[in-house]
Amino acid sequence: MNMLRQISSFSLISMLFIGSIAVTQNFDDIEIKIYPVEGQIYYIEGSGGNIGLFVGDDGVFLIDDQFAPLTDKIVAAIRNLSDQPIRFLVNTHLHPDHTGGNENFGKMGALIFGHDNVRRQMEIRSYTQEPPLVTYSQDLSFHINGETVHVFKPPDSHTNGDSYIFFRTSNVIHVGDVYRTTTYPYIDMNNGGSFLGTIKATELLADVADVNTKIIPGHGTISNVEEVRVVLDMLLVIRDRVKTALEQGKSLEEVQAMGLTQEYDQRWESGGRIGGSAALIEAAYIDLKLQILGL
Repeated sequence: MNMLRQISSFSLISMLFIGSIAVTQNFDDIEIKIYPVEGQIYYIEGSGGNIGLFVGDDGVFLIDDQFAPLTDKIVAAIRNLSDQPIRFLVNTHLHPDHTGGNENFGKMGALIFGHDNVRRQMEIRSYTQEPPLVTYSQDLSFHINGETVHVFKPPDSHTNGDSYIFFRTSNVIHVGDVYRTTTYPYIDMNNGGSFLGTIKATELLADVADVNTKIIPGHGTISNVEEVRVVLDMLLVIRDRVKTALEQGKSLEEVQAMGLTQEYDQRWESGGRIGGSAALIEAAYIDLKLQILGL
């Protein structure tokens, strides 16, 4: 019962925090910036998760779309690079800072894709954002603008509906919020996220990428496989430390007070619920305790 209370508390706070972002933010002052990645692939920075942008004669391919009030600004920025129709939009997961513009882009004619669990979780949580119109269970590929774009599901990590989008010819991969360069990973357990799954998903990213792969994170700047391996090493160390503390019979509060992330905090501590060390420790503690209990 205590474990269920911990998960419930974690979930409620997470839902309220994420849901409040769009309500409290003033979007009038947000500047949309486009950064080149490789060839005709770019990422767009505004407010929320990084948008992937791929342009060419076959049309515009988007990954995520931030908040609805920013759609006009985002489209205006895209039009500086392409006047082709926005044909396809892939949601990396369900959060509003990645799906908020779905309805607007859908009305423009974009066909919206996402994992089965993106649509399912949006319905379960009564999200007001438009869910993906086309869903997939494992993977699918787009053949557009001379590129093969492979969309596939990693292990449950940030949520249970995450997707990686791999531009195979250009050797670029957009990974949504499974991986971010700005803070610790955020594990949304309310929507099927998993600390142990995040380790597996990060291992998968390290395996898929090579030294030349350019990685677009959900938040932050372009990354590479060496930086991914640094994050993976950090997660493995934290896993082992939390597991040892659990085996010693320590409570969640005791584990959070042990300073298990101290040498990493200057680099990754956000100071808040999302991307903070306390939340990461909580997710690790819950996952590992369930694993020890065989649940």
